[in-house]
Amino acid sequence: MPAIGYFHDLIYICPPSPFQHAAAAGLAAMADGGFYRELATSHQAKRDQLCAALEDSGFRAPRPDGAYYVFADASHLPGSTAPERARYLLRQTGVASVAGSAFFTTGRGDHMLRFCFGKRDIDLNRACGALRTLKI
Repeated sequence: MPAIGYFHDLIYICPPSPFQHAAAAGLAAMADGGFYRELATSHQAKRDQLCAALEDSGFRAPRPDGAYYVFADASHLPGSTAPERARYLLRQTGVASVAGSAFFTTGRGDHMLRFCFGKRDIDLNRACGALRTLKI
């Protein structure tokens, strides 16, 4: 199972650059790219909505150019590790995040949290509202 999990991460979660270029070429060659243009527009609006809510709550949240998640600096939250900060945020707001340390080498990423904005509008609206209630 660990080997399968590792393979899954390499191929599906973090695909090699040649696979990404091949997928992009295939999408560009499609006759009707309307669905993907609409999806990109929707994700951009959701990204901006989440980043604004994070910034209103004291996070530094650079806007990614191509992802469905945001890495935000959570240094202002209580805790010395990213998992502690993620649990604090979950207790205070009900908003789940992923510890940034899961994406870096040991000793790095403990000030970061990752937030996904590829959500239904109703869920993203609720999360953004809850984030804005955060008082530190």
